[in-house]
Amino acid sequence: MEPPASDSHKSQLNALERRKKYNELLDYGHELALRTQTEDAVGIFQGVSSILIQTDQLHQSMAAEKMENASEMCINVQVVKMGHDLVGAALQKSESTQFCDEELAAAIKAIIGDSGNPLQWLHIGELGIKSFSMSKQSPCLLGAFELEPVQVEKPVKERRRRQRQELGDPRKPETVVKLNQEETDARKLQGVMEQLKAIYEERRQPIPYFELITDPTDYMNTVDTAFQISFLIRDGAVALETVDDLLFVRPTTSSEKQQNKRTDDNVQAILSLNFAKWQSAVKQFRLKRPLLTIERDTLDASQAS
Repeated sequence: MEPPASDSHKSQLNALERRKKYNELLDYGHELALRTQTEDAVGIFQGVSSILIQTDQLHQSMAAEKMENASEMCINVQVVKMGHDLVGAALQKSESTQFCDEELAAAIKAIIGDSGNPLQWLHIGELGIKSFSMSKQSPCLLGAFELEPVQVEKPVKERRRRQRQELGDPRKPETVVKLNQEETDARKLQGVMEQLKAIYEERRQPIPYFELITDPTDYMNTVDTAFQISFLIRDGAVALETVDDLLFVRPTTSSEKQQNKRTDDNVQAILSLNFAKWQSAVKQFRLKRPLLTIERDTLDASQAS
């Protein structure tokens, strides 16, 4: 029989397992951040609640090893901060945070009734006083000592003459258009990624690259789809691989995403696409309609100006 593992060895194994779970929670949080633009706030809150519950369990399991695993404490704080940011983003997107006067009036009417008895209003006053009661303060832990106040010398500031600034012509801020464009691009990439995952799960094998990007009805749409796939490949969400001299794409696994985060290597692949290749792909894959349905950009009058 092999001798039992030492306590230090068990502690190292537990630390490795916790870090693996922390990385999985961070990946899940990144997915929730992409879904904040398309999904309702309730789904985001449920995902954040699940992340925080698992983080609390991991934190309790390492309570006896806090001094030896300072890096895990940093990751724990990072996960909690990520949950706070996700909740804030979901609240800004949701319209359910506005105060409703009708609900307040219905709650007051449920307490006082239709009679309007003054005693019922006194009851509401008692509830309000209890809600605004002050919390108990803990005593000072510094002990008894004599405090000798020191007078703080206030520097004398010289009064400056106020100069009038000349205002230029009003201009429309450019950041508004940029922010709207970033939100549109994020929603478009999220939609392309969800469709690609669905096709991959249905076929259970990688998808030919040119079959995925080709739109048999429009050559320019094919070029635009190739750009969208290139962004997903750059972000590490989609893998591009060669099988029997043919290009295929597939969603990356969680282990591949973690490896991409650890390495800073920039690998580039240059592909050519022209009208002849587009016609060849349409004939080769016998396409009648595109595999991906993408909402194309249209410039309105405000953006065009």
